Amino acid sequence: MDRCNWINNDGKAVKIAIIDSGIDVNRNEFLGISIKGLTLSNINGKICIQRDVFHDNIGHGTAATFIIYKSVPKAEYISIKIFDDEYETDSINLIAALEYIIENLDVDIIHLSNGVVRCDDYFKLYNVCKMIDDKGIIIIAAFDNGGSVSFPAAFDCVIGVDWYEKCSSGNQYIYVENSIVNIMGTGSLQRLPWKNDTYKYVAGSSFAAPYITAIASKLIQAGVRGREAILEELKLNAWKYASFNENTNETDKPDKIAKAILFPFNKEMHSLARFSDLLTFQIEGIYEPPLLRKVGLSVRDILKIDINEDFNIKSDKEIDWESDFDTVILGHTGVINAVMNRNYTKEFLDKCIKHKKNIYSFDDLSAYEKEICSIKENRCFAYSPGIKKEQIPKHLMGKLYSIHCPVLGVFGTSPKQGKYSLQISLRKMLVEKGYRVGQLGTEPSALLFGMDEVYPMGYEASVDVSGTDAISVVNMLMWNIAQKNPDIILIGSQSQTVPYSTGNIGLYPVAQHEFLLGTEPDACIICINPFDDITYIQRTIGYLESYIETKVIALCIFPLHREFDWAVQGTSFEKLNPKVLEERKGIYQMHFQIPCFILGDRENESMLLETCLNFFS
Repeated sequence: MDRCNWINNDGKAVKIAIIDSGIDVNRNEFLGISIKGLTLSNINGKICIQRDVFHDNIGHGTAATFIIYKSVPKAEYISIKIFDDEYETDSINLIAALEYIIENLDVDIIHLSNGVVRCDDYFKLYNVCKMIDDKGIIIIAAFDNGGSVSFPAAFDCVIGVDWYEKCSSGNQYIYVENSIVNIMGTGSLQRLPWKNDTYKYVAGSSFAAPYITAIASKLIQAGVRGREAILEELKLNAWKYASFNENTNETDKPDKIAKAILFPFNKEMHSLARFSDLLTFQIEGIYEPPLLRKVGLSVRDILKIDINEDFNIKSDKEIDWESDFDTVILGHTGVINAVMNRNYTKEFLDKCIKHKKNIYSFDDLSAYEKEICSIKENRCFAYSPGIKKEQIPKHLMGKLYSIHCPVLGVFGTSPKQGKYSLQISLRKMLVEKGYRVGQLGTEPSALLFGMDEVYPMGYEASVDVSGTDAISVVNMLMWNIAQKNPDIILIGSQSQTVPYSTGNIGLYPVAQHEFLLGTEPDACIICINPFDDITYIQRTIGYLESYIETKVIALCIFPLHREFDWAVQGTSFEKLNPKVLEERKGIYQMHFQIPCFILGDRENESMLLETCLNFFS
């Protein structure tokens, strides 16, 4: 190909389908051009086609087409109008338009100065785009002007175009590698033909993508065929070049566990014993250092609740390392290491090496690289949940995914009020009803319950990101879950949601704020304490409902009263009698006009679930 001459090509014999709001062919700018077209609409669930009808009532399609036409006036244009009266692309209409092209039209390029952000038909849309790409037809699509990840621009079988304000002309663009964005072109303010013989100053990706379509048309006229070949030529002729390191948002997850022992039995371990019937493995024993005074007690006595399977706490000296358990689940050991003046993490790692056991540690293991290598040499795993800087999805260039399935969030007014237990209970009930449940857990035990992703932001947090990077990582984890196409995604935060007091930086729930923005739940449940201040609960509700677009649909009362005292550990709990709980429930329900339920009460939790399902239905 003569790279010096293709720039002057006029698009002769190149066929371009433009999916947009139509074209105003009566404008002077289009005199002498022959444009065919149709309108595709969804009427009561049925796709209807009006041939030779595609007048633009908005102006968007006219402007996009003009940018292409003024550069390649000899190309053949086919307008497919899929939206009217408002700037809203419907995924059903978009898929129908693409399928119509495959079945009825012979084109070289499909141009889209639009797309969808929240795509309910993600897989269907991707498959039809992949089919088009496999046929050698080029799809060029603009990213969302608001900056979100949008489709089909983000697909790997589509040339996705964003805009960059420093690109000053149509032939000036940046080629981007290792990113969902392929090209960044001129999208700065420009005067373009609009509707009803008017002109409008517009900017954004919608008006950057047509310049790239025009260049691709010239390349096709010069004999360049196929998306990869077009991209290679675009790369060679780019004004600037940008590249991102390959993203590593997927981390290694532990292999299957059959039988495990637990050490020590601290707060983060309680849920494993309480909900042992939901685990994918069998608990073979729970162990503690003898001096901590739990040895000999039963889990039922310690937790003061009925559980399906009770366990007696044993001394760690009684662990039979020659028995057939395969995994040690090692909880947080910082406190007992200090109290006992030992390094239990190192001791258990050494034992796992010697006896060829796996280890799942709630604490970060990165300081034990030598021991981890030895365990892996035994074909065992050494895993600790965590979030590293390498997981920041820089290739998204600040864009966020919009999650297309319902998201239900559990938040609270304080720590230690059963938020995690509620999430597990909701998960259990939803699965029993036949729903496909996706879940992002913030406790290190999340993966042990079969949750899809873990963001361990609670006690002894092993999250090495913050600020906007944290929001991006959480959003990416949510997207990973959404890719599995669940019926609903459950998420739950840690500790309080708004600060109760402001005397110390540690009292500010910054990580919770980042988590909220990264997950964007559609509906929220707030866990409250039985004697929480009315004003504080109202602040929590107001914050959630005002900061993101969500609705607090229920309150859930923790059934224990917390007494603050002068003890080092800070609190003790008193179980309230049912009458007092019902009185508190009635007070909160009447004041907030929101359904209120009691945590741990099976009938109440079942009614809570129905409230959630009714909201989403």
